[in-house]
Amino acid sequence: MEALQKPEETHKITRLSLLKRKQFWVDAPLQLQILGYALILVTGSLLLVCFSMLRGLEQASAQSRQIFHSLEWVRQTVSAPLLIASSLSILAVAVTTLLWSHRFAGPLRVLSAGISRLRQLNFTVPTKVRTTDAHQELVREFNEMQEHLRAMLADERRKAHAGAVELKHAAAKLHGDEKKRLETAAHELEKFGEAFKL
Repeated sequence: MEALQKPEETHKITRLSLLKRKQFWVDAPLQLQILGYALILVTGSLLLVCFSMLRGLEQASAQSRQIFHSLEWVRQTVSAPLLIASSLSILAVAVTTLLWSHRFAGPLRVLSAGISRLRQLNFTVPTKVRTTDAHQELVREFNEMQEHLRAMLADERRKAHAGAVELKHAAAKLHGDEKKRLETAAHELEKFGEAFKL
């Protein structure tokens, strides 16, 4: 029994290991850029909160002219600057996240539209994204694939039309049912690829 279970467990482990990425840095420049922006935002937020708290305490202490203050006084004095600094930090993170998500989601929507065009047999429109967007390599490879498919289909359509001409010439030499079958086949070959927008 144990001998039978071990291959299954090995198979499960192998399947799970295929789902894991082998490298942590998949796109190092992009990942480092995101990490840098996140660190700048967090550091800036913490500095803003600390500065606001210290500045608020300093101003309140100077106004009250006391050396020691109660915790209630400190809480009341710090709450407004802390609330303002926290709100500004949250707003900055929200705006930055929105901009970054746009850089990632925009190209994916453009690729989705490109795939939809291919599904409708339209190979004429290349997929374009801004140079500041993410997924540049994916979009470039998609465009190369689309162009390769377009060229391949255009070549096949040209061959089909050439074959149709040959069949028409052969049909001209025949009579009866054979002629009709060749003319029908030639007509079908001429229609090949008409649905594609190349």
